[in-house]
This record gives sequence, structure tokens and C-alpha cells, in this order.
Amino acid sequence: MTKDLDRHATSKSKGLVYLEYVLLALCLCSIALRTTFTEGPTMQSTGVASSVTDSLYSLSVSAVLIFSFALWAVWSFCSGRFSYRPAGMEIGLGILCIAAVTACLAAADKRLALTDVTVFLAPPLMALLLVQILDSPAKVKLVLVVIAALGVVSAYQCAEQLFFSNRVTIEQYEQDPQSLLEPLGIEPGSLQQFMFEHRLYSGGVRGFFTTRNSAGSFALMAFFAAVVLFLDKFKNRRSDPSARMYLLGGGLAAAIILLSLALTRSKGAIAGLLWAAAALVVLRLFGGRLKSYRRVVLAACLLLGVAGGWALVSYGLSHGRLPGGNSMLVRWQYWHAAAEMYADHPLAGVGPGNFAHFYPRYKPAAALESVADPHNFPLSLLTQYGPLGLVGFLVMLLVPLWKATSPELTSPPLTTKDGRYQPAFKTIATAFLIVISAALLMIRPILMRTGFHETFEVVLYVIVTMYIAPVAVFVIGFVLLAGPLSKTQDMTPQMWDKRVVAGLCCAVLGVTLHNLTDFAIFEPGVLTTFWAIIACLVAIDSHTSQRTPLNLKAAPIVKMLAVTAVLAMSYAYLSYILIPAAKTSSKINRANAAISADRFEPAHKLLDEAAKDDPLSAAALSMNGRLYLHQFELTHSNSLQLLTRAAQCLQAAIARNNAAFKDFERLTDAYYALGEIASPAEQSGWFNKAFEAASLSIERYPGCERLHFKLAQIAEYLARTETAVEHYRKAVEIEDQYRAQFKLLYPEWQYIVSRLGEDKYQLAVERVKKLSEKADK
Repeated sequence: MTKDLDRHATSKSKGLVYLEYVLLALCLCSIALRTTFTEGPTMQSTGVASSVTDSLYSLSVSAVLIFSFALWAVWSFCSGRFSYRPAGMEIGLGILCIAAVTACLAAADKRLALTDVTVFLAPPLMALLLVQILDSPAKVKLVLVVIAALGVVSAYQCAEQLFFSNRVTIEQYEQDPQSLLEPLGIEPGSLQQFMFEHRLYSGGVRGFFTTRNSAGSFALMAFFAAVVLFLDKFKNRRSDPSARMYLLGGGLAAAIILLSLALTRSKGAIAGLLWAAAALVVLRLFGGRLKSYRRVVLAACLLLGVAGGWALVSYGLSHGRLPGGNSMLVRWQYWHAAAEMYADHPLAGVGPGNFAHFYPRYKPAAALESVADPHNFPLSLLTQYGPLGLVGFLVMLLVPLWKATSPELTSPPLTTKDGRYQPAFKTIATAFLIVISAALLMIRPILMRTGFHETFEVVLYVIVTMYIAPVAVFVIGFVLLAGPLSKTQDMTPQMWDKRVVAGLCCAVLGVTLHNLTDFAIFEPGVLTTFWAIIACLVAIDSHTSQRTPLNLKAAPIVKMLAVTAVLAMSYAYLSYILIPAAKTSSKINRANAAISADRFEPAHKLLDEAAKDDPLSAAALSMNGRLYLHQFELTHSNSLQLLTRAAQCLQAAIARNNAAFKDFERLTDAYYALGEIASPAEQSGWFNKAFEAASLSIERYPGCERLHFKLAQIAEYLARTETAVEHYRKAVEIEDQYRAQFKLLYPEWQYIVSRLGEDKYQLAVERVKKLSEKADK
């Protein structure tokens, strides 16, 4: 069998070998960029300029991963002999792709659905590629070293935020709140501002990620990668005079990563770490026995999971919350709303990335926040991809883990004929360290776009802390974790050891457990690292379990068809996904710059062009309608043209996405303003349209007191007294429920941040009383 493995390792053409190193560099650079640059989840609204840019960046990195896999597949398939190492993910990935196509067709916002699917499927494709590329222990170690070194970089960023950045941000906010609120689209005095302040003053750290839970999930995986590398050094501490120094360095790196996880204060990530550590201890002590009875163990775990899930659901239904602190009350509201959402869309879900559009329909009236994910990965997949999507993801995840924990078979490490690993790990490590460091130094400044209009001292500080320091920390962490890099030292056979597989399996399961109460796994940096870890597991298992690769020799016509299919898919990706996003992103950003300079006409023109460039997206149309309304309010004019154009843009946006309540609300405002300035003969018609738009908005967000208040005012003008009383009363009822929950969640807060506004709340109470008395008479 070893000879077969040797033939497989040496049968690759020289060109394919070089190509695989290039593709491995692209994959590792993508991981490095995604974990050192804040890349928001694709569920974020595309109406904010920054999120539009995030979507383009996410699609670009995803394109690198997808095209890397496609290039490897075509090159290998067209070579003399196509050799493919099954990863166990293929069937699950196929099921997930079918579910994704179905869900995209059912999605209200198809542009957001395509973006979400692309970003979600790129990391598993990268994992399939890595399984083929990681054909030596040196390459597996390289991936783990990069992940662990990036964990050290994330720890540096957490510490920098804790001791400096958070304080500076607070000072900046206290001096000029709008400088931070305006880019996020947060209105002063709103509940959103309160939530922003609460998070700001809480002093939480999140590294380069969007939330501290995401930083915790990544730290968990980086920690186990560092532990695996540390154990390998410990086993071989006598093979090199400098090994003990690097053993201490590796232990220090692992300790730093562990400290960063503690700094995030992510309860879910810490619980996942403890569970993973306990599972690792059990596997080390009883691994051999458990593998002999793994079917029984699996059945017991499934039964335990079902029983635990049933107990939680029963408790939630009877108590209206989950056991634990107030965060569990909020989690239950997310989950209960998601279950109702799925009940209304049982086949294909609401569409990838469309959860945020549909959540307000099911959101409890008392709930403070609207979310873009239910904070539970099975529910997230179920509601957005349907049951087929959840099945595909679980198969894709569990089959590799099942194979990796199969009864152990022994196999010598992969070597060349002369017994040496080729090339030496020192050569690979040095080359990849240079490539990844250069990518971080050159690409991150372009992505971050920090302004250089400050003093020289400030500019120098920004360059050092934001660009140079993270790369320097990466280099130091890499050297400590990869070393010793002596000329004779190479990767030891123990990297194929099943104990390494056990450690990485526990890391994957720990992250999975954490994401039963969070959405960190869907953040691109975490997701890409997650599948890279799984790829390492599969690569190690493929050799230690002596799994035979699939070898094919295709006919010329089959090769031509394969190349044609890949070219067609590449053209479709560029034409329908990447290029439209690039065009609209560029023009929306230019429009925002024009708006900041009060140049409204060029902004309108750019947004019109952006809407034409991407016929699937409602973002440019919605933004244009909002701009016309803003322009009308700013000028205080009686311009019918501004309001008419606003209504037209919003109607066009609704035609592309009829699930978002905000466009209906803005359309209500446009019609209501038209009614106020129209002639007496036309007023009734405009107010009736406003009433209809407000009613449709409430259908999409029945728990919004603001919308009920607006509808009540319109109904009162139209002399629909009973309807006005009903919606005034509903507005008061929702606000009361919200205030009760606010007191429960923030008992230390001295005052309640009203969601409706105290003036409107008192007016609603007064109108209910007066209109009810009038109706009785």
C-alpha cells in the first residue's frame, strides 16, 4: 500500500505540483485576509454603503477559492491521469447545492441570496481542494501553523482593543457621536443608539471579527491547532538542540490564544472549549474502546441530543424562555420566531441571506432587537435553505468526522523513494511565510482605506499599529509555532497520528456546539477556517487509514466537455454574481460620496445606473427613494417631483424585493407627504395609498408600534375611527410590552429608552381615549 501512495505522490506532473503550491498559497492567503479584516456576514443589510463594499470583498475572496478548485479540477482532469482523493463531503455538498438553487428561486431578495450562497459554498470547495493538495505532513503542518499564528494575531488585536482602541473610540464618540452613528445608519435618540452605546461601554473585544462570539470561535480553533503543534514538538524535543526553546515558544503561543478567548468573554466559545477539552481527554483515555463501539456511542449521542432538545423546547414553551440568564430569554425569542418562520416556509425556507427581511413578521412585540440570524446554526440553515440544506450541511460535516474516528489503521508517512520528505518543511515554511506576510502588507491597507489627512504622528501610528504590527506578530507567531527550522529537521511522522485527528475533531465539535447558540460559524473568516481544519482531518485520515484515491483516465471528448463546463460556470459567476456586484458597489460608494458633498443630482444619476447594472438588487432603488425623501425634508419644499420620484423608486425596489417592510414604510411616508401638499381633491387618493402601503408594511412587521401609530393617524384623517382606535391601542400595547422587557433586561438603567417616543406614546393614549368616547356618543 505504501508503494501505491508513493506512486500517487510522484505521479503528478511537475506543472501540477507547482500549481498546487500556488493554489495552497491562495487558500492560506484567503484565510489570513479573512481573519485579519472585518468581513461582515452576508446577512447584513445591503442598504448600507459599507455592507455593499463588504459583499464585493466577500464575493472576490470567494471567487479566488472557487476558481482555485475549478482550475485544479480542470488541470488534473486534462492531465494524463486524474487522481481524486474522496473527502466524504461530496454527497452532502451536492445536496446542499440542490437546496441552495431551490432556496434562491424562492428568495424574495435574490441578489442577497446569490451572495450568501456564494460565500457559504466557497469554503467547502476550498476544503475539497485542500484534501487533494495536502498530500504530505509538511503541508498539513503548514496549514495548522498559519491558523495558529493568525490566532496570535487575533490575540494581539483583542489586547489592543482592550487597552487602547476601545478607550479611543469612547472618547471619539463622546466628542462627536454622529461620526460613529452616521456610517452605521443609526438615528440619534433611538433604541439602536442605546444598544450601540451599551456595547461600546461594555468594553468587549472582538479581534478582527464582527462579534466577540466570532472571535471566540476562531480562537477555539486556533488554540487546538497550536496545541497539536505543541504536542508534536513535545514528542520530538530531543531531536534538535533548539527544540526546547521552540517548545516554550509554542506553549506561549497557545497560552496567548487561550487568553484572547478569555478576553472575548464569549460564554458560548468558552463552553465549547471546555466541552472540546473534556472530549479530548476522554478520547485520549478511552479512544480505542470507544472506536470499537462508535455506532453505539453515536446512537447514544443522538438520543441525548434529541432528549436535550425536547427538554429545552418544552421548557421554553412552558416558561417563554430558556433556562439561564436574560440572554437565554432573547435566544428563545429568536428561536421561537425562527420556528414560526420555518412553519410558513417548510420546503425551501425564506431564501439564503433573507432571514433579516422575514424576521420582523415573526418577531415578538416585546423584543428589543431585530436580528439577521436565529443564533442557532440548524435553525439558520432550516429557515434559509430548507430541510434539504440542513441535511446536506450535516452530511458534509459528519461524514468526514465519522471516517476520521474509524478504527485506526497503521500506515507509514508519505515519503519519496530516498526516504526524505520533498521538499523540506523549512523550504515550504519560509516561502509561504514571505507570501502570506506580503499579502497582508499589500492588501489590508487597500481594504481598510484609512484616511491620511491627520498629522504625521497620527499617520505613522496608524501605519504601525494597523498594518505593520499585525504582520510582525504573525511572523513571530509563525516562527515560534513552525520551528525549529533546521536544515536537517523535517516534519515528523507523528503528524499522521490519530491523536492529532482527535484534537482537531474536538475543535470542530467545540465550534459546532458553540454555534447551537450563535451564528459565528457563518462569519466568512470563521467558516473558512472551520473547513480548513476539516480538510486537515480528511487529509490525515486519507493516509493513516490507507484510503485509495479515485484514479481516472478521461477520453479527449470528456476533457473538452469538462473544460467547457468550467468555463461556462466561470462566465456565469462573473456575469451574474461578481460583475454586477462590482458595478453597483462602485456606483453606490460614489453616490454616497456625492451625498456627503450635498451633490444630490449626480448621486441620483449614479443610483439609477446602479439599479440598471444589477436587475436583481433592490439596494440602489431603495437608497435612491430614501435620498429623494431626505432631499424633500431637507429643502422643506412643496416639490411634487421629489416625492413622486421617491415613490417610483420605492415601488421599483418593492418589485425586486417585496419582503422588506422598510420600503413599504418609506412609501407610506412618500404618499402621506404627497397627500399633505396635494390639492383638496387629490388628498384623499394619496392618503388612501398611504393607508394601503402602511397596511402592507404592518403585515411584514406586525410588532412595530411606529407603523401602527402611522396607520392610526392616516385612518383618523380618512375618518376610519374604529381602525384608528385599533392601531393607536396596538401601538400603546406594543410599547408597554417593550418597556416591560427593557426593564427586565436592563434593571440597572435609570430610564427607559422609548421605541415609539414619549410624545407619540402619550398622544396615542390620548387619541384612544378621545376617539373611543366619540365613538360611544
